[in-house]
Amino acid sequence: MSDLATIDGQPSWTLGNAAVQAAVTVQGGHLTARFAAGGRQVNPFYTAPWWNEQVPPGTSEMIRVLRGDFFCLPFGNGAPPHGKTANDPWRLEGATRRGPARELALSMDLGPVGGRVLKTVRIVEGEPVIYQEHAVTGLGGPVPLGHHPVLKLPDRQGAGIIDMSPPIAGFTPPGLVEEPARGGYSSLKPGSEITDRSRVPTERGAVADLTRYPTPRGFDDLSCFVSDPRRAFAFSSITVPGEGWLYFQLKDPKVLAQTVLWMANGGRHFPPWSGRVVSVLGLEEVTSFFAYGQEASLAPNLFRERGFPCACEPGPGGALRVRLVMGLVAVGPDFRGVEDIVRKDGATIAILGRGGERIDVPCRADFL
Repeated sequence: MSDLATIDGQPSWTLGNAAVQAAVTVQGGHLTARFAAGGRQVNPFYTAPWWNEQVPPGTSEMIRVLRGDFFCLPFGNGAPPHGKTANDPWRLEGATRRGPARELALSMDLGPVGGRVLKTVRIVEGEPVIYQEHAVTGLGGPVPLGHHPVLKLPDRQGAGIIDMSPPIAGFTPPGLVEEPARGGYSSLKPGSEITDRSRVPTERGAVADLTRYPTPRGFDDLSCFVSDPRRAFAFSSITVPGEGWLYFQLKDPKVLAQTVLWMANGGRHFPPWSGRVVSVLGLEEVTSFFAYGQEASLAPNLFRERGFPCACEPGPGGALRVRLVMGLVAVGPDFRGVEDIVRKDGATIAILGRGGERIDVPCRADFL
């Protein structure tokens, strides 16, 4: 069986080897990990500072636990936000070891939504990656869904380089992300189409560079980029050369159709946020209409008008299978970002740097 440990206040199942040490909370299934890179352990994930505090009545379990990556079904606004899968307790189905691979299996019944989810987390000795699969059965219809990795960057403007497979379109939300009357502030101009991530219009007539993060402090913003479904797999990444690491994600863009950037940098002043969440980046792989929830994703909207999917259609038996690969490698201080990530062979990918670098990484992209 998997070991159960209390980590930052949350009972969590753990699994690990020399390459990766991972933990998944019982409540909400939030996954965090430390990766071996450059002779040290690197934790790219964020844990909210209120993990040992009393939170306001009515705070969702997702917000109370907030850390790492969690699976959202449905993705976005709702009761509870990001669905039962990000809020409710998961049940341990088993932990296995087969040769170099270790695997943790968890399950959840979706209740009124219908269906069941089997969460599988796998690590393989010698591979600095985590393989996640969510196998959903019994869904009654299309649903927005996604992964919600939350990363912590150094508190220096522009410390991280954001890269992704070239999108076919990009947008800011049609309305304000945060309301000043409630104590929330955003900077990006609503309703903008993004053709250049380095020059995104702001409400004040300036431009923001979304190729680097953190952006200027004081704002929480969202943007969404539609992945190219013709690719065998798509990547997104954040590189922090000053800290010597590069975090990447791989997905099937025909299943997870967009990448949402949630840039949380001190723009929420209501509790429990209280201006404390800074230099935090959500690098979210989703199929959804921003984070407006199931009703908005299924209704007529800008994405659907443009032919972009906003919900996943289940197959026979209401079945869906969602897979994500997450990994981290060491880089040098002069690394300028990721040009592309490609499959080398069945057991290796190659990260191609803008400076001509090539980093071969043990990773099974065919998992996707």
